[in-house]
Amino acid sequence: MQNHDGEVETLWNGDVITHHYFEAADLGWHAITAGDPENPDAVVFLHGFPESCIAWHHQVAGLGDQFFTIAIDLKGHGQSDTRLDSNYDYAAQAAELPAVFDALGLDRLYLVAHDRGAVIADHLCSVPGMSQRIRRYVRMQQSGNRPHSEPRPPHELFRSPMGAAMLAQGDIQRRAFGLEPMPHGLTLIAKPIAPQDIDRILDETTQPGVPEGMSASFVSAGFDRELEDRMNGLFASMTMPVLFLQGAEDAGQQPHEYETVIDEVANGHLQFLKLGHFLHLEDPPVVNAAIREFLARDDLPS
Repeated sequence: MQNHDGEVETLWNGDVITHHYFEAADLGWHAITAGDPENPDAVVFLHGFPESCIAWHHQVAGLGDQFFTIAIDLKGHGQSDTRLDSNYDYAAQAAELPAVFDALGLDRLYLVAHDRGAVIADHLCSVPGMSQRIRRYVRMQQSGNRPHSEPRPPHELFRSPMGAAMLAQGDIQRRAFGLEPMPHGLTLIAKPIAPQDIDRILDETTQPGVPEGMSASFVSAGFDRELEDRMNGLFASMTMPVLFLQGAEDAGQQPHEYETVIDEVANGHLQFLKLGHFLHLEDPPVVNAAIREFLARDDLPS
């Protein structure tokens, strides 16, 4: 599916979003927005894998009454640039995002990131100047200060030609969203995701060029390396208030892994919801309420 710049779209559940296309960091980008662009309280959402920015539509539309909300298609995903002659290392992707925010007219912002998007967001906090621009950070479904539990997602497969082919067929997506069984009997979700959401994400993640771009985004993926990066500087760069918002019923990320994660950041907070890995899609009202409450707290610095 291809939208156009300025298009206002009403989605299956009545959510109204606006599509934007723009250039930044020598790449083409796509984002969806809601709310008043003049509102100084802006929230940027970075999606995970295997998703596109449309996976955030419940949050973009649902929080648009209070904030200017923007969900960005990360490089290689959705309707953003999928060229493969670009650097897909997570730190390199993070270094491109300040130019994206500048193109969107965002000075300071709240940041919400999920899954692989949180890996990029972690690096973004260490980009010069960004710790002052990010007012608060909601970090969802990404490992903390302990090793990822077993079994681990197969990053080697995801970055391989076979992984790209499986993404093009929608095989990986259907397994992740609970439509087909996963290896080891693993279950990532606790509540069924709306079929209309899955269909739209499948459409966007199987478009020509996107599976290869999504696969390329795993070039530097590795749980051990990512843990080392967090413990050796990325956590320390999170000087803003941080909410670790976790689905307690995600079989791939055990709650005990997060018992001491808030000790790693200056102003850390931990909240579990009785949801799975794709909590923002499983129960949008509950997740929206948790995000809204944290961003609106007046006892935290902004």
